[in-house]
Amino acid sequence: MSARRFAVLAGLALFLMFVAANLTANSWFRAWRLDLTENQLYSLSRGTQQTLNQLSEPVELTLYYSRDAATPVPQLQAYAARVREMLQTFQARSGGRVRFREIDVAAFAEAADDAVEAGIEPLRPFQGADPIYFGLTGANAIDDQRTIPFFDPQREAFLEYEITRLIYELESPDPTRVALITSLPMDPAVEDPRLTGSVHAVFAAEMGRLMEVTKLDPDFAAIPENIDVLAIIHPGALSPRQLFVIDQFILGHGRAFIALDPAALSAEQTGFDPFSPSGPAPTASTLDPLLERWGVAMTPGVVLDLEGALPVRAQNPQTGQTENLPQPLFFAVSADRLDREDLMTAWLRRGVNFGLAGGLSWSEREGVQVQPLARTSGRTMRMPAAAALARPAPYEVLGVWPPSGGGVETSAVRLSGDLQTAFPQGRPAAEPTPSVDGEASAEMPPMPAPAESAQALSRSTTPAQIVIVADVDFLADDFYVDPQSGGSAADNASFALNAIDVLGGSDALVSLRSRAPSLRRMDLVEEMEADAERRIQRRQEELQTELEDTERRLAELQARGRGSGFFSGNLGAELTPEENEEIERFRQRVVEVRGELRRTERELRGDIDRLETAVVFVNVWLAPLLIAAVGLFLFWRRQRRGGARP
Repeated sequence: MSARRFAVLAGLALFLMFVAANLTANSWFRAWRLDLTENQLYSLSRGTQQTLNQLSEPVELTLYYSRDAATPVPQLQAYAARVREMLQTFQARSGGRVRFREIDVAAFAEAADDAVEAGIEPLRPFQGADPIYFGLTGANAIDDQRTIPFFDPQREAFLEYEITRLIYELESPDPTRVALITSLPMDPAVEDPRLTGSVHAVFAAEMGRLMEVTKLDPDFAAIPENIDVLAIIHPGALSPRQLFVIDQFILGHGRAFIALDPAALSAEQTGFDPFSPSGPAPTASTLDPLLERWGVAMTPGVVLDLEGALPVRAQNPQTGQTENLPQPLFFAVSADRLDREDLMTAWLRRGVNFGLAGGLSWSEREGVQVQPLARTSGRTMRMPAAAALARPAPYEVLGVWPPSGGGVETSAVRLSGDLQTAFPQGRPAAEPTPSVDGEASAEMPPMPAPAESAQALSRSTTPAQIVIVADVDFLADDFYVDPQSGGSAADNASFALNAIDVLGGSDALVSLRSRAPSLRRMDLVEEMEADAERRIQRRQEELQTELEDTERRLAELQARGRGSGFFSGNLGAELTPEENEEIERFRQRVVEVRGELRRTERELRGDIDRLETAVVFVNVWLAPLLIAAVGLFLFWRRQRRGGARP
């Protein structure tokens, strides 16, 4: 065989081997990926992978996206690529359980009608623009459907969670089942709690609408077996056996939302305790010995925050006038003091308002982790609960404020891990009933047979996930609902509902956290822009000062009788030479400052362009040039060695 024919056959064989290797890799190793990105953008979390592995039937995901209409919005185009890549990763990692397709929605096409029918919400970036459809629908084998109406680039950190949650809801479509223990007149089963005069009407209504809530009677002896989350909101006087029931539920199911309070204003307003009808409503609540066993403690006093103090109407003792004054008893925890990684709080943007709240502290327990969700500023103090319930005026509070000032307090925490029972001796003995008319007391009737026959748990059978909040008044309408519009002015109810909703998911969902965004911040460019902004702001402030000086000098001219009266309201008066001189001087100064501002902006743009040129050179040209230089050096060195041989 000639060398030429051999080369042709070898080349053909190599080409066929290349095609076969690609086809084999695409079929057999499609799910294999090597993710070398800094934030692991193309890797799914363990919780997501667990959700995909537990799918019992295929799920079809349909992305509706208007490619042409989104062209004028580069940010949306970049995020669409991110969403598409994420969905492709879901499909690749699912082992055939997730099927993904994309529909390009053009304006006035049938696909637009399908998108609207599926619940996708169109976006118009400006008036007259074609609508942009950018949402996701999911369907299972029995045509249950879930929808993400629109992918907001601002919520990229929660993209994986939103898609995983959609898939989980298709696998488990039933709403979250919640058992509620509370001494407050809070009943989510009422169609419109506002009609009952409930101070927690908005929260109760939303909870009843979004979840399947079972409110337990004050004398409950067991918690239903089908419950996903136990919500304890300012409980009354619980008996040891009821505390034992709660202890066993948390050890077995591990999901609880707990709101306690050292001084509850909303409880004081009700005046009735269903857990103890003969006594007054409790203004303080606790869950000892459970909290003590978990290593968590709540302050008996109230925490006050001066920096986050909310304004209230109060009388100024000096002037006698009623005005808005900051009241540290009621304070806001702003969004930047919420946990920005936990899914329960990371997306909250308006902060959470608290009132007469306690502070939470914790000690280390083996296998238990405590993560703060909401923290105050460092300008705090504590006040006895009785004094706080007396509602001292803002001036009285500020009069006793310590000059050195307090520290950061924690208002809400998330506790996770393996817990141990608070009842190591087992089920508490039955309590005797109070004596009546001098008769001997009798034992309480035994608990239901299933609870009695079940073996008591000594430690968690599933890792616990518990949210503890040191306030219940934050759920009252007065603390976050705008009385004029009825809308929410803060994220109080959203925080509680989102926490319960996340806890109601699977272990895989609860383990998910927010992710880093795909678009990385350009720190150097941002610093350059911030420096330019500071210079512009400084020059604008100087110009404003000069304007005020000019106005002052014109007023002085008028006062000395050297003014025309034009600036005093006589618009028909002719300006004097002195006034013309002041105005001309200021006009020239405006022109100079505007020139400086334009020069500053040009310098900023020039600096950014030079930086961009340097980055492009390093990334596009420098590496090939270095490789070429190394190759030339090696070639020159080899030639030199060859020429040096005899």
